Amino acid sequence: MLLALAALAGCSDRSGRQAVDPRIADASRPLVFLTNPEEPPCSYVDASGQIAGSDVALARRIAAKMGRKLAVEGVPFPRILPRLREGTADFAISTITITEARRRDVDFSEPYKSGGGCFLYHAKGRRPRMSQLASFRVGVETDSSHDLYLCFHGCDPVRFDGLADSIAALEKGEIDAVFFDAIQLKSYAERSGGRLAVTPQVTREFYGVAVDKRRPDVLAAANAVIAGGGAE
Repeated sequence: MLLALAALAGCSDRSGRQAVDPRIADASRPLVFLTNPEEPPCSYVDASGQIAGSDVALARRIAAKMGRKLAVEGVPFPRILPRLREGTADFAISTITITEARRRDVDFSEPYKSGGGCFLYHAKGRRPRMSQLASFRVGVETDSSHDLYLCFHGCDPVRFDGLADSIAALEKGEIDAVFFDAIQLKSYAERSGGRLAVTPQVTREFYGVAVDKRRPDVLAAANAVIAGGGAE
């Protein structure tokens, strides 16, 4: 009986230790932050080879709020949420649309920005319309909200691991349009010298900081920064 009680006590002790993520207790450990650095002006690689942009700036404010160092990692968008689920990263900002399905895997801060999707296409080509998508080859980022939106509306999109890959395919004529967040596609259109154009915004979405569910401290800091206007 004593052995059984000791075993139970041991299990209880282990459970208690697991309830507190060691990353919370170790203040010297940098926060691991993920973003897709192919999405200017929100996240991109600057002239010095560093990942920069408005999403990265928000991440730095969150780390500063917590008094922690920040380790920035650039990863393809489809890997962001799996990394948070695995516990190999603490939080991510990459214009991630808040959805109930994603809430099952990660926690979301309050929205720090609103936006939506639109189409990027060749200015001299046909302008994409939702009612005519069956005749268009439309590129999307795999597992993005834009991917799901087009599928829901009966379109079979061409999937890419990143925005840059889809735009490269558009430039080569392999697809007719790209469907993505308007803020990034407008940036690409402005830098194309008039070759590319964007449609009006098609959807309305809200973007949040995605946080590992084991990091309530990061979630609280993110909400505090956003509430204080630090996301601007």
